[in-house]
Amino acid sequence: MFEQVMYFYHDPLFGASILLGIVAILIFADWGRNKYKAKKKEMALQDFAKSYSDGSLSDEIIDFLSISKNPTPSLMLLAKTYSLAGDRGYAIKIYLGILEKTTNTQEKLIILESLGITYFEAGFLQRAKEIFLEIIKAYPRNRQVLDYLMRVYENMGEYEEALDALESIEELSQPKQRASIEQMRSYLHFMVLKNSNFLSLEKKRKEIISLMRYCGKINRLALEYLSVYDREAFWIEVLELGTQSSIKHDLSANPALTKNEQNSIDSNEAILQVLDILWRFGREEIPFEKLKNHKSIMDIFRAKGYVKDNQECEVFELEALRILHAHSTQRGELTFEYRCNHCKNIFPFDSYRCAVCASIGQMDLVFRVVESRQSQFASSIDSMQNSAFINSAKQFASNFSAT
Repeated sequence: MFEQVMYFYHDPLFGASILLGIVAILIFADWGRNKYKAKKKEMALQDFAKSYSDGSLSDEIIDFLSISKNPTPSLMLLAKTYSLAGDRGYAIKIYLGILEKTTNTQEKLIILESLGITYFEAGFLQRAKEIFLEIIKAYPRNRQVLDYLMRVYENMGEYEEALDALESIEELSQPKQRASIEQMRSYLHFMVLKNSNFLSLEKKRKEIISLMRYCGKINRLALEYLSVYDREAFWIEVLELGTQSSIKHDLSANPALTKNEQNSIDSNEAILQVLDILWRFGREEIPFEKLKNHKSIMDIFRAKGYVKDNQECEVFELEALRILHAHSTQRGELTFEYRCNHCKNIFPFDSYRCAVCASIGQMDLVFRVVESRQSQFASSIDSMQNSAFINSAKQFASNFSAT
């Protein structure tokens, strides 16, 4: 008996059979584990969907859900139509109604994603966050959901969590998308620094200035911060911006320009991009002695009437205001708007992320000359006084004729 066992043991086929048996056991074990994980994900999604169940749909949609064999595509389109029309509340009800009736896991995933996006657009950030996290837990390589999750964190002020989401997005991105990801990372780092409660103002200032000089894409954000919390550093960085612009031009695009002329154009454009920030300063807040050799900066204060040296401004709108101050009783001022670089929509307030197309980056500053409110007020007062004078004259004339 022992010799027979030893014979089988030394047989090569016996060893191969044992090996195949072990491989088969491992394959079945792995298949069972994956099957269990998939079932667990499916049950988690179903339980999560039930937690958002809502039965307040119209009778027509409830009847359609009960009659149709595959109502999901039609109702998804209907929900998107309601969402685009602005009735996101009813779109959410439709999505919840579909979730309650759908048993297919993949369909549930698509519906949950659309529901989360609708919650996000409607401003229900916490609910959108819960849905996106649940989807990522089951399917972590969903790039669109990661993008929305990062935006949810951003809108909720949870910038460190947004950076974590950005790290996952970077892993799934193409090389050509790395520049925009680096820009987004710089923005989120700035927001983390700005809102940190553990850093001193001095530490924040140093970190923000270092980040601004390293990135060159958050100049407006950094200067806005410095203009409030550190005026001395603000003017130093404005002077640096005016002499060494982060806006680069290719000299080969216009070979007729000398290097000095090109540098002048760069500095003018850089200063004009922060014109609205400089425009807010009062006369007593401006260090004219430090700025006197920087014409592009001084032109702004010539236009405001703070500097009266009869030098012409290079920008038409600023020169028009300077002339009004010098030669007219009428007064003008600048109004500012902000234009997205991608979709070209214009907004009354500045934002690093476009509210329409969600692209990131500094917006283009758009400014124009309008009549000053003081001039309008003075004109209305003069008009009222003239009207009162005319009425008094008419009353006097009627009284005189009566006598």
